[in-house]
Amino acid sequence: MATGDRPADDGPDLGGSPPSDPGDTPPYQRGTHDPVVDSVWLRHRPPPPPRPRGVPRLTTVLLIAAFVAVLVLYLVVRPGG
Repeated sequence: MATGDRPADDGPDLGGSPPSDPGDTPPYQRGTHDPVVDSVWLRHRPPPPPRPRGVPRLTTVLLIAAFVAVLVLYLVVRPGG
């Protein structure tokens, strides 16, 4: 390459200025939320009303009943018994 010849612009610019920055994100402000995030998940919900002490939930009763049914079934049809 003779003096005064410029290299072809085939690759990245290694010695030039950095590409222009599109801009920084705005600073976080309390009380705002990202519009991409669904606001239903960010809403505060009131706690459920207190349950009377000693009354189990329906799901707890169903899980106990399923466990007892499987245990009884195992005892009835177990091999060797």
